[in-house]
Amino acid sequence: MALLDEELVEYWLNNNGFFCMRGVKSGLGEIDFLCIRPTGKGFEAWQVEVTVSFRPIGYIGGNTNAKKRTDDEVREGVRQWVVKKFTDDKKVARRDEILPNANWQYVLVCGEAKYPVELDYLADSGVEVIRYSDVIDDLVNKASIVNSNAGNIVEILRYAEKHRR
Repeated sequence: MALLDEELVEYWLNNNGFFCMRGVKSGLGEIDFLCIRPTGKGFEAWQVEVTVSFRPIGYIGGNTNAKKRTDDEVREGVRQWVVKKFTDDKKVARRDEILPNANWQYVLVCGEAKYPVELDYLADSGVEVIRYSDVIDDLVNKASIVNSNAGNIVEILRYAEKHRR
């Protein structure tokens, strides 16, 4: 399902004016998307990570098991996740190779979170959280300008929405 989720997110990003590089290798890790969009002042640059779960059983950050954590442990898990996904030296170096001196915005597209407070802590850490449901709603309700396999899926979603009882 992750590939399908990422394909829909990429389609959404493209329809919002972003050029995207997908699956950018960074050492042993990977960056889901590096995206740029021209503005009047240069480029807007986003690093986008996608994690979509419809029935989450654990935490997003740190050790992902479902064992109950203290608030401090939750915050530490989120901090670790932000480093792993966005601020690790290898990720920074890879972004700088592609677009030097850019002011990268960190974005997480996520589905459900078993512990929604993690999303608040991510926002506190400078990560913009965009809900996957909002991406889908935006795709269903706006005209699409990019044709791809994801576009066919969006047409199915629009059809289902139109014929919902």
